Amino acid sequence: MKIKILGLALVIMLTACHLERPFYHPLLLKIEQEKLCFSVPGKDSSNNLIKVGAPYISWRNGNSWETVNFASNTTSDLEIKPGECIFWDEVKWQPGEYDVAVKVKSADSQQERYAVHFILQKNKQGYLSLMK
Repeated sequence: MKIKILGLALVIMLTACHLERPFYHPLLLKIEQEKLCFSVPGKDSSNNLIKVGAPYISWRNGNSWETVNFASNTTSDLEIKPGECIFWDEVKWQPGEYDVAVKVKSADSQQERYAVHFILQKNKQGYLSLMK
């Protein structure tokens, strides 16, 4: 009986080790110059350039999610310093709920994923603002 329980526990533990859950670091977001400013936080004090891939953007439309498409010129990686603003002006941001995810490559070719979930609304002046 004990062998069966130990065998089952071993199978569960080995299976859990192989089920990788996607992990996303927080992508920073603020409004700067009346535009959405996305940035990848710096992990250390170095100013090494990082490569940010084209974003995957989902927008909630009623009860379903839609993918926001980009022009073909945004598919190449952007080289930026950590903390530098990425504006993605190609997107026609409108009030609503969004998920944005990107892949980032560091100077040592390590690749990580970053994401942010947010809600946009229009303020009294008619400008987009982040809902807190």
